Amino acid sequence: MSLVLKERLRKGPIFFSALPPPRRASPSYVYASIERLQEGLSRLPRVCAVNLPEIVDENHLGLPFYRTYDPRVFSQMIRKSLDIEAVVNKVVVHLHSHGDFLRWAKETVSKYEVHNIVLVGGSSHLRKYPGPNVLEAEGILSHLFHSKGIESGISGCVTIPSREGEAERLFAKTLAGAFFATTQILYDTRAVKNLLFRYDALCRTHGVEPATVLLSFAPIHDDGDLEFVRWLGIDIPESVESSVLSDGDDSVSSSIKLAMRLYREVLLYTRRKHIRVPLGVNVEEVSRHNIEAALELASQVSKSPPPGA
Repeated sequence: MSLVLKERLRKGPIFFSALPPPRRASPSYVYASIERLQEGLSRLPRVCAVNLPEIVDENHLGLPFYRTYDPRVFSQMIRKSLDIEAVVNKVVVHLHSHGDFLRWAKETVSKYEVHNIVLVGGSSHLRKYPGPNVLEAEGILSHLFHSKGIESGISGCVTIPSREGEAERLFAKTLAGAFFATTQILYDTRAVKNLLFRYDALCRTHGVEPATVLLSFAPIHDDGDLEFVRWLGIDIPESVESSVLSDGDDSVSSSIKLAMRLYREVLLYTRRKHIRVPLGVNVEEVSRHNIEAALELASQVSKSPPPGA
């Protein structure tokens, strides 16, 4: 199926980012989570993959604390229960060395049969981590796919549009093997428009096929969701915050309307500027109480014409 996913990544893909169950969740809780996904995604044929983040906190020394199931384990359950691909995220910098990452990658590919992997960096650029950075990990993973003849292997990354020099970072990751990138959750379009314009120019200048960029959106239910999004390091304009929360009980509906407006803005911009970077959407659940809202957002994206249509 990964070869099919590779094709769909060039044709307006939609990912649904679902939180893996807590580490100590009971079997009944885990299966209930899968049933909810199965029921919700069965109505959304344009959703081509479930994206599974690795939820990890860092202590003051930068050491990781893993809060959820190993996404690789949850991906196996999803593939057995749902007729859909699973994409596993891995924070690579917390591994003990480059060799440790290679061992993780070999185990992931062979034991868990996971061929769709998003490589993620650390939460602080000021901290020295023991593992490889994302660029190095992309190269290692791409070499592994090539050496084992895994044509369906797909390597991805996360891009932060507001970060200085991000177009150059994304271009370097593309050269290292990244086939797609999911953006940080978007609540305005200025930074991502600039990123797409500059990244497209780099790819054109050097004759490189651009990676697919999936624009990430998430519904907002209340102040708690906003607080968590800020904790993730995402800037939310004050105008957006006030307009969404001022609707009270309709904040979810307002945040979905905002996401659809931003999505259309980016599509219109790329058409007007003749940007040839393939686009898609990544809908994030963010909090467990938001799954129905996230499914509604994915439904509305599914009903809109895909990029390039």
